[in-house]
Amino acid sequence: MKRILKCFKSENRQLLLVVIIIVAAVMLSRVFSNSRQVLHISEEETRLPVSVIAVETGAHAVAITTTGRVAPRNTVGLTPQVSGRVVWVDESLYSGGYFEANAVLFRIEQSDYLNERAKEQAAVAKAETSLALEQAEADAALAEWGGLNGELPAPPLVSRVPQIAQVKAELAAARARLAQAELNLSRTEYSLPFDGRVISSSLELGDYLQAGQSYGQLYNQQALEIVLSLPKNDLPWISQPGQVDIAITFDALNTHRQHSLKGKILRIGASLDETTRFQQVVIKPIDNGDLLPGMLTRVVLHSTPVPDTWALPLSALQAGGAIWLVDEDSRLRRIEPQIIATMAESVIIVAPMDTASVVDSSLGGAIEGAEVMVVEGAATEGAANSMKNTTSAETVVDNHD
Repeated sequence: MKRILKCFKSENRQLLLVVIIIVAAVMLSRVFSNSRQVLHISEEETRLPVSVIAVETGAHAVAITTTGRVAPRNTVGLTPQVSGRVVWVDESLYSGGYFEANAVLFRIEQSDYLNERAKEQAAVAKAETSLALEQAEADAALAEWGGLNGELPAPPLVSRVPQIAQVKAELAAARARLAQAELNLSRTEYSLPFDGRVISSSLELGDYLQAGQSYGQLYNQQALEIVLSLPKNDLPWISQPGQVDIAITFDALNTHRQHSLKGKILRIGASLDETTRFQQVVIKPIDNGDLLPGMLTRVVLHSTPVPDTWALPLSALQAGGAIWLVDEDSRLRRIEPQIIATMAESVIIVAPMDTASVVDSSLGGAIEGAEVMVVEGAATEGAANSMKNTTSAETVVDNHD
């Protein structure tokens, strides 16, 4: 009894209070635990939300987008065919100038060539006179021979056959020299048989020009070409020369205003570049417009549509190159597609079936047969409409030189 009374002494009261509080807390915890409701765990399967696009089998064209460089097929030297001093120069005959076909670009002093032509004209007239005299003497000799010898044939010297042949040869040579003199005179006016543009010109009024020496460079505007370099993976999609369904876009003189025109494949390189292993393709613009040598253009080449294919966004490809389909029971089906062409933003595959709903986003950790919930939305419908086409579709790849 004394021990119990000692427990209630003042020095033990604090410890006793702590013990009482702990016991009370334990009892209250048991009361609340027995009174609360038991939570039930749901065993329902969680369905993964996915977005899909509807695809149908069709013919889809591969469109290769690349950059081409404008260049003239060849340049023409500003080379006179006769010598002389320049007495007139057209104002277009300077760097950047345009000129029309057969327009006179400059003139050389004609005095010497006019004199040469007059000299040869006189030589022709003299040879014609000599021929007429020889023929008259031949006629007189034959008449005299006939009076003395009757029907006996006259020898060639009597009929002056050699003399007439010599004079005829001299007349032909004189006429040839006259033709050359007239040709040289015409060449004092320099022109070209095409519409073109001047790259450079060092010709100036008063210059003395030497025949056969170049004084500048020009090019034919109709000979402008667009040169592309394509990797071998793109070559199977390129049609042979003559294809005309080619779109060309360029920025005219760096004005940030896009211009468009059409072109056709003119020729394909016969060998690969030894450094890049690319093949050269030359495009002929249908209308040159404002194209300039050295300008870069954006060129789109279309292949022949490939039948029995699907065109899918690149986001539909899963890790490892597979794609997920959603069947009619809203379950995932994994297939390994046969890829025909993988492009910058899309992919063309051999169609494994006529129609399907294809998941167009990455599904990490998804499993075969898992039930999913298809999320319908404007974005999904828009993607489906853009990829659904049973006749043709484009897939673009960017190749930059």
